[in-house]
Amino acid sequence: MSTYEPPAGPPADQPPPPPPPPPADGGGAPPPPPPGGGYGAPPAAPEWSIGDALNYGWAKFQANAQQIIIAAVVLVVGLAVVAGIGFVITGALTSSPSCTTDATTFRTTCDGGTSFVVGLILNALVSALLLVAAMVIGAGVVRGALGITEGRAFDFKEVFKTDKLGPVLIASLIIAAATFVGTILCYLPGLVVGFATSYTLYFIIDKDMAPVDAIKASVNLVKDNLANTLIWYIVGGLIAAVGFAICLVGALVSVPVVLIGTAYTYKKLTGQPVAA
Repeated sequence: MSTYEPPAGPPADQPPPPPPPPPADGGGAPPPPPPGGGYGAPPAAPEWSIGDALNYGWAKFQANAQQIIIAAVVLVVGLAVVAGIGFVITGALTSSPSCTTDATTFRTTCDGGTSFVVGLILNALVSALLLVAAMVIGAGVVRGALGITEGRAFDFKEVFKTDKLGPVLIASLIIAAATFVGTILCYLPGLVVGFATSYTLYFIIDKDMAPVDAIKASVNLVKDNLANTLIWYIVGGLIAAVGFAICLVGALVSVPVVLIGTAYTYKKLTGQPVAA
């Protein structure tokens, strides 16, 4: 009677057979990670809208109206005084041409008067003087506006604080000089300088930056968020101008709303939290 014998296996010294090759499509192996590491979408852009900035400025103005109006009176009166001084200086240094009309030919001839170039330079100097005053006086309101975005109540005493006055003054003089040159070059470059440097005080007060560094940071912020900052610059400027046009009284509301809205915009675009 025969007995069953299992088939002989490979010799003990023979290596095991290699594993089967993976399927042609990669066999479920995860794809290599993209360069730079990690998966997921790039970070989202800051959430900001013109409506949110205006609503925030108006709501916080209402919540701190009494203290803000006291500070706004100091700001508006100070700017009005500086503007009046500039107007007097301009009037004293310029003159209108003297014109005569020939009764026979009805031809008008004008002699004298300040030339266009001289008038342009004088207006640019007055604008620069007004800008320095606006930045130095307005720094206190900017400080209070930043405090609001951090959850603190506005205190009109912020206007009279002198800390960081040196950097604020130096930055104001640099910006005023650049604006003066830009204004001489037919106004538009001066507007560009004002727009690009509009967040300088916020960087000085919030980040304790040196004047030149704060100016550079403002330029970069505007450049990296050009659409949002341009919209806010135009709309905020129009709102502030309307306030000044209403016998200066409207500026007691419009200017603080714009400054608080600018603080909100600055915080949002720099990725910082904003108090509700």
